Amino acid sequence: MSKHVTAPALAVDVRELLQQPGAHKHVVLRSVLPDLATPVASVPAGSPVTVDAELESVVEGLLVTGKVGATVALRCVRCLRDVDHELEVDVRELFGGSGSGSASLGPRDEEDEGYAVLADDRLPLDTMVRDAVVLAFPQFPLCRPDCAGLCPECGADRNLADCGHGVPGATDPRWAALAGLRQALEEEDVARPEA
Repeated sequence: MSKHVTAPALAVDVRELLQQPGAHKHVVLRSVLPDLATPVASVPAGSPVTVDAELESVVEGLLVTGKVGATVALRCVRCLRDVDHELEVDVRELFGGSGSGSASLGPRDEEDEGYAVLADDRLPLDTMVRDAVVLAFPQFPLCRPDCAGLCPECGADRNLADCGHGVPGATDPRWAALAGLRQALEEEDVARPEA
């Protein structure tokens, strides 16, 4: 984990929440977060992420409940076509306090650093948003459920045109022996009288 610290892009002043247990506050934030990407999905550079959440002061710290939304660029794993997708993720996270109002509730370890109130009583939501968005990216995105993909012989996009390869019903010669065995077993089942 990098020790390089940057100012949070999505931060909320929570001083009044820390001083009043049971208090709550509704926030809507929009900001650009760089480097939200996996090999097949990303939030495009310059595209904002939106947080619409309710912050509530609880005994353990601050509870954040709401939604995170972003426009995501996906690459279809079958045909490699780029498609945009609107992503909306439900979030519910507990932030331990380390600000002036709750000094005893600091992060438990280095892993929790992004889930704690800053010393200036601001709540950074960047880590929560990154975790929620990247974990919501599909592992195997498709441009559509019935995507035919690329031809393994010529590389043509089978969604656009039929290249003539991969004739339906053609058997791969490597499976010919098993096809013969299957046919023999089916014939044997037909010839066997039912009990």
